[in-house]
Amino acid sequence: MGSFPGDGSGWGEGSQPYARATTQVVCLRCRDPLYSDEGRKAKMQGQVTMRVLVGLDGRARDIQVTRGIGLGLDENAVRAVRGWQFLPAKDAARRPVATWITIETVFRRF
Repeated sequence: MGSFPGDGSGWGEGSQPYARATTQVVCLRCRDPLYSDEGRKAKMQGQVTMRVLVGLDGRARDIQVTRGIGLGLDENAVRAVRGWQFLPAKDAARRPVATWITIETVFRRF
């Protein structure tokens, strides 16, 4: 996604550049997604995988489902992640940087 192969730089959040981070994104407030009625009735279990751009403010800016399970569970996972609060990654100068991360939410019936 960078301007040169493998450089880790690019653009995020409109015109805000993003660069190689030196710290990882940390989730501060991460509530589990809710089961959908359809998923509950079908006793569906599984994992939804998403690619998420965490912005400078620690909010999910762009959420892309890369592997879903259907029955409304994908939508509930996206809705949950949209409400999460992250501590954004930081660059070498300790400034927040927009960063793409992978998030997996698991749905289990007990």
